[in-house]
Amino acid sequence: MGATDAPKQALGGTAIKPVGWDRTGWEAFKYLLYDPSTGAILTRTPKSWFQITLFYLIYYSCLAGFWVACLQIFFLTLPETAPRWTLQNSLIGTNPGVGIRPRNSDLHIDSSIIALDAKATDTTATDPKGEGEKNADWARRMELYLETYQNTTGLTECKDEKNAGKCLFNLQDLGDCTNYPYGFLISGGDKYIRPCIFLKFNKIWDWKPKPIDPATLDDPKYDEMTPTLKEKIRVADDPNYVWVDCRGRNPADREALSVSYFPANQGIHIKYFPFTGGNYHAPLVAMKMETDRVSDLQIGQLIHVECRSWFDGVVHDTKEMSGLVRFELMLKQAPKL
Repeated sequence: MGATDAPKQALGGTAIKPVGWDRTGWEAFKYLLYDPSTGAILTRTPKSWFQITLFYLIYYSCLAGFWVACLQIFFLTLPETAPRWTLQNSLIGTNPGVGIRPRNSDLHIDSSIIALDAKATDTTATDPKGEGEKNADWARRMELYLETYQNTTGLTECKDEKNAGKCLFNLQDLGDCTNYPYGFLISGGDKYIRPCIFLKFNKIWDWKPKPIDPATLDDPKYDEMTPTLKEKIRVADDPNYVWVDCRGRNPADREALSVSYFPANQGIHIKYFPFTGGNYHAPLVAMKMETDRVSDLQIGQLIHVECRSWFDGVVHDTKEMSGLVRFELMLKQAPKL
């Protein structure tokens, strides 16, 4: 056979089918679990499994170590006993809002309406935490809040500002609003209930308010202060107080709302400031709704109440709710069963 008689080779590559390409069904599954020809388990040999496992153990260990190191470096930049940014340098600033107690039930925690039975006598709360809408539930939530004042760890009786911010708050200063049921139930010969609402400043770290100089009360910035509070500030023996003041937002609200305060001067002594962490008794002023002049026609009326804080430099912002609080009071007649 001559050179020209050699068999012709096909041009281009020739596809070679791998071993086992035609396996199907159970046979293919068995070979997936274990391939006896290569010793592969789940498509990898033991050596391959060892190598990839070792790689990821080292990789994730290094990643975790890097994360922990970064976290520790971050903690080194933070003070141990106080926030890094306070007062003017913080987001909260130096203008605290005003809070009220008791809060609404968890179901209606986003509501500012305090709706009460005008003639409630039932003393049984819905549950031990007072998570209901009965007057007794409001009283129970108030009771639970005041129980926090039984913790006196780290606090002292203060007669002056020597231990400012670490003073025990005397609940007896709340007068008629000191004891259960805090006016949420009918007592004595009252025609309607006389509920108490506690007012407090929201805590701002290291904030110490500056009292108002009585000589400046004629300044236009105090035009929104009620004449009654202005007179109390002018005649106060001790000017070292910050003050709270409540009134109806609209003429109809002012006509229906009559309140008394405990302590009567509507003030919180500056010895309770600043807040510097740890156990703390937030000082309170009790606002008691006087219902002796509430007429039957006003039962069911939604009374819009605004309570403002007053100290030198206060800014009242109704949009951000700084320096004040707004809520609604309504005395309703319970349906007859």
